[in-house]
This record gives sequence, structure tokens and C-alpha cells, in this order.
Amino acid sequence: MPRQEREPSRLPKELADFLKNQPPYACVTERTNLGTVLVIKAPNRDIQSARSRVPIHVEHQLFDHPSAPVIRMTITIYDQPKQPLAMETFINVEDERQRADYAALAKQRTLHMLFYDETLNYRLTKGVGNGARNKIVHILTQAHQLLSDIPKSRFDFDRAKAEVMRRTRL
Repeated sequence: MPRQEREPSRLPKELADFLKNQPPYACVTERTNLGTVLVIKAPNRDIQSARSRVPIHVEHQLFDHPSAPVIRMTITIYDQPKQPLAMETFINVEDERQRADYAALAKQRTLHMLFYDETLNYRLTKGVGNGARNKIVHILTQAHQLLSDIPKSRFDFDRAKAEVMRRTRL
């Protein structure tokens, strides 16, 4: 089923319903007319702080867990150097939609971030150059190989993601 493209100000109902139930800070990938974007939910005060021209660092990591490969993207916005705004999102390569959205990043020169406040009102779009296109392809290739080595009966992305979250810090 093709996805309809929407203005950044309107979240798809399914995504809005999901984000409503998330903590004050959340980050997910979503396909739009801009390509794959990061949809970021954050308190409005933090969004306003990130409005000016500030350094942004995006990192891509692959974790080899016995239950599932886990791709982790971290985004750090240095709006306040001593307390930067840091977010993370995880990609389940077994999920066709997540895998396709992440793979699309390998073709994008810019990674756009759409910011929504705690009431899910659109507040800001920021873009950062995507210098990780080759790394994304490499990570996807490795993740696919890791996935093929895991028996379906042992696959558990949620367990693997929880373990990665326990072992890493923002």
C-alpha cells in the first residue's frame, strides 16, 4: 500500500498515535516526500533552543546480538554544549518498512529532522549533511548477514534492542 505524502505539520495518524504514548523525548524514522526523515518529539523549550545554527552529530552503529542485529542511530544536537539534546532510534532489519526507510538514507545527501512538541504540534525542520551513505550500505549488508544466521525461533528484536539500550549511553 503506497504511503501518502503529507505536509511536515501533519503526522500520519498511526505515527501520531504511537508518539502520543512515548516519553517526552522520542525519535523515529519515517518516509516522506523529503526522503527518510527523523521525526523527533521533544519539549518545545528544547526545540526552541535548537532553532539556531548549531552543530549536529549523527552516528550509525550495528550491534551483533544473538537474538537480532540492532542498528542504532544517535543524533546529538549541541544547542547547549554542556547539555546537548541527544536522541536515539533503532532499526529492525527484519521489518521490511524499517529496513527500506533506513536503506533510503544511503541515497540522500541530507538527513532532515522534523521536530514536534509534546502535544505533537510541528515546530521545526532542520537538515544535516548525510556523510554516512557508504556506512549505511555497509551496515545494512552486515545486518542482513547477521540476520540470516539467526534461526526464526530465536529472533527477538525487542530483547536485543533492550540489551543494547542497557549497554549504551546517550
